[in-house]
Amino acid sequence: MMQIINLVRSFNIVGHRPIFTAYQLNCGFKTSHHFYDPAGAASTQTEKPKRPLNTFIRFAQSVRPSLLAKHPNATPAEISKMAAAQWQVLDAASKSKLTEAYKKEQEVWLMKNAKYLNQLTDQQKDEIRQARLQKQEDKDKREHRKRVKELGRPKRPLNGYLLYCAEHKTTSMSREENKTHIKKMAEVWGKLSEAEKQPYNQRAADALVKFHDDLSKWEEKMMSQDNMDVVRRKSIIIPPKKGTNKSNNSK
Repeated sequence: MMQIINLVRSFNIVGHRPIFTAYQLNCGFKTSHHFYDPAGAASTQTEKPKRPLNTFIRFAQSVRPSLLAKHPNATPAEISKMAAAQWQVLDAASKSKLTEAYKKEQEVWLMKNAKYLNQLTDQQKDEIRQARLQKQEDKDKREHRKRVKELGRPKRPLNGYLLYCAEHKTTSMSREENKTHIKKMAEVWGKLSEAEKQPYNQRAADALVKFHDDLSKWEEKMMSQDNMDVVRRKSIIIPPKKGTNKSNNSK
């Protein structure tokens, strides 16, 4: 499964602009999509070497054109599954050949990457570490939101203003038209009297009360199922430590 996921990611990045890290932008570094020749290892290198593709991804990319030709309407995920199926029945000799090619490129990459890291300043290395930590933090948040959604956490309701926008939304709008519409709705909402806003705000307040009630019940269910990681901290009752509730009479 992880091979398929990595393959989809690999296919999806083809043709997109590279993402530059903060230290690359600040220091004027360039990022290359090419893998450098061993003969050029001795030259001055400012680009971060690209890690070579693993054996499976290497195979999957080689069969991707033929799969697309046979199945032009297939999605990236479907193409990935087809490539994985071909990989499963690939003969040992072909797999061994791909593995050897990967190992050779891996050795070159290790040398180039060591040289690249040695040329960085302490500040640049720290920025790389911070970027990695931020990337991991963002990944953890995405996974947490996905897990919470899969477990059926109640959705927070719209406020009065958003209810008003939803009620007056026009269907089949482009992105630009939608932006213009939202801006116009904000101006109109700002000119409404409190009496005109009251029905929307009241509906939002009622929905919020129900949301908190539903959320409390959902969190109780999650705690009973040992899904403590999706429960808010303040909802978890922590027993007091021994000795904290001393009698007022004891002296």
